[in-house]
Amino acid sequence: MTRAVAPGARQAGSLLLAALLVSGCAGAPIDRTELMPAPAVFADGRFDPFSGVPDQGRRIENAILYATDRDPAGPGDPEPHYTNRRGNLVRLGRAQVLHGDGTLDWNTATQLSLQQDRKPPYRLRLSAVEELGILGRSVSPFTDPKLLPADPGAAGADFAAAVNARLARSDNRDVIIYVHGFKVPFENPLLIATELWHFMGYDGVVIPYSWPATPRLLAYFSDVETTALSAHLLKEFIQFLRTDTDAQRVHILGFSAGTRVVLDALSMLAMSGNPGADGARIGEVILVGSDVDTGLFAAALANGVLQTSERLTVYISGIDGALRFANMVFGRERLGQLLDLDMPEHVAATLNAADNLVLIDVTDAEDAGARSGHSYFRDSPWVSSDILATLSTRLGPAERGLVRAQPSRPLWRYPPDFIARLQRGLIRAADGQ
Repeated sequence: MTRAVAPGARQAGSLLLAALLVSGCAGAPIDRTELMPAPAVFADGRFDPFSGVPDQGRRIENAILYATDRDPAGPGDPEPHYTNRRGNLVRLGRAQVLHGDGTLDWNTATQLSLQQDRKPPYRLRLSAVEELGILGRSVSPFTDPKLLPADPGAAGADFAAAVNARLARSDNRDVIIYVHGFKVPFENPLLIATELWHFMGYDGVVIPYSWPATPRLLAYFSDVETTALSAHLLKEFIQFLRTDTDAQRVHILGFSAGTRVVLDALSMLAMSGNPGADGARIGEVILVGSDVDTGLFAAALANGVLQTSERLTVYISGIDGALRFANMVFGRERLGQLLDLDMPEHVAATLNAADNLVLIDVTDAEDAGARSGHSYFRDSPWVSSDILATLSTRLGPAERGLVRAQPSRPLWRYPPDFIARLQRGLIRAADGQ
């Protein structure tokens, strides 16, 4: 629904939105973060994400792979690694992330990370970054010849070998791409991806994709245009993982403005006429706190975006402060806001008919309203449990313990006993039921 917004309200909303997005999508200092709360599914000790790690693999992983289309930092730049400028190419690399003070042993680190009230705090810090080079398939006729690699396939081959080495020692042969939100520097998604991978027991491979969001007040509006270009480059990276690595599936987790990048990339893939190209399938696509206009989402569905993946899950919230102000600024509903259950019957029928589209309301989830209510995929131990279970087991919402908000509406919610339900679902899945 489109509403008129007074100019003064729009200006005030712009400032408030920027402030909320600062708190919702960024943190300081840029090279470190405190580990997210432990997912609630692990709280009673019945499930341990690290129990399946073989003895020879019981070490804290300090190295994480990354992909970025940011411009590398030069001598005159304040950033240590990559800037917020568009790089117009996909650059591949690996980074070192220190857990705690860098001396934590396996048992101490895993036990501390699972505590609900950690003492001492568990911190992550980015300590080193090494670029492998430019992904050859991201080069275009418009690329500056001075940037062209001598061997266009070298960086991709090295990166694929690193991915395959990790998959070879994992039970889970899937790759997860994490795409971040607004107003964060290069380092942020590397830290977030590290904590997600940690709570997956270092199974599979988690790769952050760092697009050139601008860590500056009111950069929200200029970043909207940047997402379109980054979407093209993300599409190339997805296709590279599908065709050049041993991944069985590629999953994608997009947050906030990163959902624009993800959705546009999948729309491009859908309109290419061959969304099911050779190689690994795109499995779970998860959009959290999405800032996409609901009308644009409808257009993406019409363009066939659901044909590109096995399942598309959209998490929505009635208490997301950042999206509430985005709605006020733009005058249009955002995809990540609470769905109106009084929608027209033809809309409900269309959404219900989409077998691989899932909409989940997080409003009742534990701590979903923490801070601005925007980063609930990390802040809420229920939502993080649900997302990790989806990525690890690919169980459907009912199997994970969610319930329908209304029988005739395509919306799921969390019941009060959600964690107990989820645990039962995981036990049944482990028993092959």
